[in-house]
Amino acid sequence: MMKNLLIIFILPLIFTACKENSQDTKPIEKLEFYSDNSNLTFKKRVILENCDSLFYFYRNGQIFKRGKIQKNEKPFGIWNLYSNDGKLREIREWFVIDGHSRINRAWFLDKKGDTLAWRDQDSIFNQKEFVNDTLGTRATNYNVFDFNKDTIDLNEPIRGVAYCNSRRIRDYDSQIRVFFHSESENFNSPFPNDSLIRTDHFDNLKTDTINQKWFTDIDPKRYGHVAIFGSWFKKPGKKLLRGYMEEYSYGPFKDKEIDSMTARVYFEKTIYVKDTIK
Repeated sequence: MMKNLLIIFILPLIFTACKENSQDTKPIEKLEFYSDNSNLTFKKRVILENCDSLFYFYRNGQIFKRGKIQKNEKPFGIWNLYSNDGKLREIREWFVIDGHSRINRAWFLDKKGDTLAWRDQDSIFNQKEFVNDTLGTRATNYNVFDFNKDTIDLNEPIRGVAYCNSRRIRDYDSQIRVFFHSESENFNSPFPNDSLIRTDHFDNLKTDTINQKWFTDIDPKRYGHVAIFGSWFKKPGKKLLRGYMEEYSYGPFKDKEIDSMTARVYFEKTIYVKDTIK
């Protein structure tokens, strides 16, 4: 059952893809070898047009991890990490925000491929070169961004729902809001600064009472951690949706006029608006 949940979490996100080189041109590959054995590949870099693919290998030839990096060496998008017998054991989601790469979400898997809520082992990457490649958390992130469609007509909105299922501000009465931004060109641009996104926000169901009627299956106690957001578009074409869910709380301070504690989880999705009206 947990395996199915993992698939649902990952599929709604469609990251901006790198453009590959022309089909007539064989991709350029750069190899690095283990210092004590020039026949064993340690790292392979595949040069693409806008970014590069990076692969690290165990001594037995199995892939340790793979993902994409920008030309400035910043990792982004989905990175997969494997045990030395070839099993997918960890998935990391990277975003480049304000010029810095940061882990946005992570999922941990057991040997069968099922999602683990918490990984007990200190490290599962049993090789000295990789044993310390671990995150500061062992908890799987269950925050979800769910969109109604990938393709919409010109006269209908795109609608999204943010579910905060992995609270980071647990000791205080937190709730969430969503900040949302869209653009129709320059799809390979960096994720916009928070200040560019932070122009308007969507409140959670605790405040957004109008949309509560669509979520009768949710315990009202959770309304503060579910938010509806969306947008209309005046022109057809490919659209890039970007934003973040912000968990916030006043914290332990007596002044309740401004939130003093925040935590953000980012999202990105590509959709297409058809030049049709229904």
